[in-house]
Amino acid sequence: MTTRRLRSGTILLLANLAVAANPIDDHIFAKMARDKVPRAARCSDTEFLRRVSLDLTGRLPANDAIRKFAADTASDKRAKLVDSLTAAPVAGLRRRLSTPFLERWTYWFGDLFRANDGHLSKGREVFYDYIYGALLENMPYDQMVREMLTANARSNWTNGPANMLARDYINETDDSIINNEDTYDQWAISAYKVFLGLNIECISCHDGRRHLEKVNGWLTGKTRQEFWRQSAFFARSRLWRPYGDYSNFALTDDGKGYDLATKSVTRIKRYPADVSPAFLLTGEKPAPGENPRAALARMITAHPQFAKATVNLVWTELMGAGIVDPPFAFDLSASDTQPSHPELLEALANDFRVHRFDLRYLIQLIVKSEAYQLSSRFEGEWKPAYARYFARHVARRLPAPQIWDAIAQSTGMSLEIPILRSDRKVKFAQSIIDPDDLNSKGMKPLADLLACFGLNNRYSVGDDSGTKGSIVQASALMNNPLVRDRVKAQKGSRLFDLLHHEPPLSNREIVEELFLATLSRFPAARESEIAVKLLEDFHEQGAEDLLWSLINRMEFSANL
Repeated sequence: MTTRRLRSGTILLLANLAVAANPIDDHIFAKMARDKVPRAARCSDTEFLRRVSLDLTGRLPANDAIRKFAADTASDKRAKLVDSLTAAPVAGLRRRLSTPFLERWTYWFGDLFRANDGHLSKGREVFYDYIYGALLENMPYDQMVREMLTANARSNWTNGPANMLARDYINETDDSIINNEDTYDQWAISAYKVFLGLNIECISCHDGRRHLEKVNGWLTGKTRQEFWRQSAFFARSRLWRPYGDYSNFALTDDGKGYDLATKSVTRIKRYPADVSPAFLLTGEKPAPGENPRAALARMITAHPQFAKATVNLVWTELMGAGIVDPPFAFDLSASDTQPSHPELLEALANDFRVHRFDLRYLIQLIVKSEAYQLSSRFEGEWKPAYARYFARHVARRLPAPQIWDAIAQSTGMSLEIPILRSDRKVKFAQSIIDPDDLNSKGMKPLADLLACFGLNNRYSVGDDSGTKGSIVQASALMNNPLVRDRVKAQKGSRLFDLLHHEPPLSNREIVEELFLATLSRFPAARESEIAVKLLEDFHEQGAEDLLWSLINRMEFSANL
């Protein structure tokens, strides 16, 4: 047992934990010790390898990688694994030397920014390349946000960052004409939600007082007029269609201002008011001569709430629940009580700023913490109150793209998924640009399967349908033709190669390979005994049944 003095001055006993130099652990474990909350043990090496591989790359670890990691006795092997999984491609090879880490997080940001073909057409492709390039270069996140909020473009099909705003157009009743005032409103809503974790949509229709007391205390003091003043930061800009194509936009700074008399197609009638730009969090106005959109980008990224919202969003993705949860519903009037760990949130936000808004550093910091490495299994009686302490790792179902990629990896039977408007084909669902690629010819069976798992269509921010379980999902894994076909011992499959290996493999060796390929762990003694007997009695059919049953275990479709 190791003791360590924390910054708070308390003494924390870290049983079964390596000595940590991670500030996250100081806060998480000190609070549990203070409140006498028990916690889970450290997860096993194979649990960690599977978890961190899925979280960082969206893919399962290879069988050989599992064996090598399990046999490694180095005390720093977990940290080294994280470094290797997050490493950038070799300099000079860049774009086409794709890494799973870059693809996984480009897809995640694509979900966050809701980039899809239905709204952006060819713009979604240059937007994807922009996000990918920013992650490849490890561009500071505040710079990335400023570039998206201030972009100008003669065409969003040629300017990547312009697609952040181009995505949120609102049409008049005539779908060829954009309602700029409603679009400004939507830009304000999206910017505050995505970059500040604040959902100000309610005050776009009514004042907060007498409406939001039970929802958000901070918003109860805000008015509809104050909302319009956020929209007015965008009102010198104009989104329009100069080329006649529905999704080819120009974004220019020749807007005529926020016109309260413009008829809204999404909200109730506006009334006369002062709509000069003023930042909702501070009241700050643009400097004389400053472009209002640039001023808002500056104010958003300089405010402490930007760093808090960002670290909380990434924390939510990696830890399964936010320090503020849900992550797009901060209540600034409850900054000392709404977060489960207010001091930790403040410390992470400060650290993020000190490290120049480095996303790769933030991701590495979280997954290298001992708090992240707790097991999802909990010995003794679990109480719901413990969840707020992060007393065990939050087990959650894999998102839809990872479900398919796990099936393809474990069976060795992938699909070639065509990317719209290109000759390029990819083997993994998380390698596509957006879910609309699954509308390609021949992809309907895969699209239907992933729809069962809540494939995010990128129509709303914070769509959590991809994490909820259902009986439909269980039925799909058991009966879907794509799944059933891939567990057969057909030529080119993992199972065929195992059954026809030279020199021949024993039944026990085949069983071990299948457990590693699906659950990323070695079988327990009893599991091995039952599975070996199945292969002894039925061999090929037994092996197919075993692979099918492993894919249908909850353990397969979950990130534990």
